[in-house]
Amino acid sequence: MLEDSEPPKREFSSRFAFIGVVIVGALVVIGCVLGTTMSGLFRFGDDTANAAADTSSSAPSGPRVAGTSFPDGQWLVSGDIQPGTYAVTVPPDSAGCTWERNASTDGTPSAVLQSGAGKGGEALVVGIKTTDKVFQSNGCGTWHRTGDAPVPQDKNYTDNEGGGTTG
Repeated sequence: MLEDSEPPKREFSSRFAFIGVVIVGALVVIGCVLGTTMSGLFRFGDDTANAAADTSSSAPSGPRVAGTSFPDGQWLVSGDIQPGTYAVTVPPDSAGCTWERNASTDGTPSAVLQSGAGKGGEALVVGIKTTDKVFQSNGCGTWHRTGDAPVPQDKNYTDNEGGGTTG
């Protein structure tokens, strides 16, 4: 007489299940951190003032010339923007303006040469050196180059030597 044979039981260890959940969780966290860190890190050449003009032609317009006016964002010095003295008046409705001069594009805190902040309606002047690699701002508005020569120093002027705000 033939007996009903049962397939062998496979035990799934709770230890293996726990290890699997931890590995999947770690991969999700790593993916989120990398995605957050890398997404939108640099918006090189993202000049919204020229965006409308650029949509009419898809052909390159020649060599790129560093701009003398730029909105908030992250900009390569001597690539996207020219070194020099820049001024901005923070929009009155801004929650606040922050800016940084950086020695490299790696995004590390040690790359920050100088940083500052301003309130809505406040006029700021920042000197960007030829040795700076990146300038970035948020909530400040549009920066305009005022020239190469330093402006009279007051509490809202930041010198090119990286010594902080003077005054």
